[in-house]
Amino acid sequence: MKKSVIAGIICISALGLLYGQARPFPQAPTYKYPYGYTSTRVTSANADSIYGLWKANFLSHDCSGQLRVLSDVSGVSKSEGMGYGMILTAYYGEKNLYDSLLAFYKSKLCTSADSEMGWEATCTGWQSQASATDGDLDAAYSCIVAYCQWGGTYLQTANTFLTRLAKNLIVTCGNNIPVVGTGISNNSDYGGCNCTDMSYYTPAYFRIFAIVNKNSIWTTLADSALRVRNACTNATTGLLPGAQHYDGTPSSCIAEATYGYDACRVPWRTAIDYLWNGDTVARNWCVKVTNWANGIGPKNIVDGYNLNGTATGTNHNSAFVGGFATGAMCNSQAIVDTFSAYLKTLNDKQYFNLSLKTMYMLVLSGNLWQPNLSTAVIPGNQPVGKIAGLRLLLNGNRLTLTGVSGIRSASIATVAGRIVASAGVSGGGHAEIDVSALAKGLYIVNISMADGNKGMMRFVK
Repeated sequence: MKKSVIAGIICISALGLLYGQARPFPQAPTYKYPYGYTSTRVTSANADSIYGLWKANFLSHDCSGQLRVLSDVSGVSKSEGMGYGMILTAYYGEKNLYDSLLAFYKSKLCTSADSEMGWEATCTGWQSQASATDGDLDAAYSCIVAYCQWGGTYLQTANTFLTRLAKNLIVTCGNNIPVVGTGISNNSDYGGCNCTDMSYYTPAYFRIFAIVNKNSIWTTLADSALRVRNACTNATTGLLPGAQHYDGTPSSCIAEATYGYDACRVPWRTAIDYLWNGDTVARNWCVKVTNWANGIGPKNIVDGYNLNGTATGTNHNSAFVGGFATGAMCNSQAIVDTFSAYLKTLNDKQYFNLSLKTMYMLVLSGNLWQPNLSTAVIPGNQPVGKIAGLRLLLNGNRLTLTGVSGIRSASIATVAGRIVASAGVSGGGHAEIDVSALAKGLYIVNISMADGNKGMMRFVK
């Protein structure tokens, strides 16, 4: 990405800041999700307490001073845990911790995993050099949050990560659905059309990636994730397998073909797309699966199910209960509060369960604020794309596209991709859009030129 483009992508709350923290924890209740239900039983203080417990148990400076997230495997840090850690420390505004985690993550990128982090890393190398893509996607997202907090070069780092991920870890399958795999280049069992993992997909993050990375494949991936997830969902329970083929049929290639320790994360990752963007496809699935879970009751949830709802597990922990609690944020206040109140009582000590509980509590308490990436609508805005000279001007409720001639069509879309307004194109090829009906927020202006060039600009009303 060109420096001029990166400079034009600003986080509204961080404008004018260099390294001062822009959004100190907590942001709730001042910040509110545009959609869904925030728990009334999980407070910011509750979330902060669990975060402190997680830090005390799993953050370590034992690798020559670099900070890493420990797992339950002695001496091993997993890329998923590093992703969780970087997101958490960025949202909690702890720059020193974040920078040290990012340094360790960067030191564990390896060529055999397409230059992503080796899934299981030690101080001196790797125990497994396969990459688990959820950790790498979370790492990229954390850089965007870090940029919103402190400015600096974090956005360039995010774009570098995203360019590499888009090139190496998204493939086109028979029906043109991009699928994220686990991406070790010399082992076809990982990743690809016949082996994906729905717990690696966070559609709301992908929609932000599309803006940062100037690449619509991320929006396509977000929508594809929702379609594949629906295709592999049990019609009655809403449960889905941990791994599946690109068409949604269950697979056991890298995770259980049942609702297990991978699939339990899907409600959390899916719900964010509704909380931030109002995506009804995400909401409908979360409602189905949390209605089923509510029928079981939080005290009776175990750590594994066949897709028809019969139990395969016997343990009881936050990974599963909290997944349903966050999914219920798309459903009703009563279900959110019932599950989140019970989640607080669980005393998890294992790395996986406590790490997820910490992530869940951040969301439930209303503190997973949406990064607001935008170019301010002022004369001189530089477009993303090949349309040199194009500018956006806002005069009252009229958005004018000017500076060039030959505009064939223009439209305004939400970050989720829904078209909400179209331009009237004059005979000279200029365009004007009435934005009086748009709610305040971030939008994308898509432009097509008569010569075939296309571009897009961010627009905040």
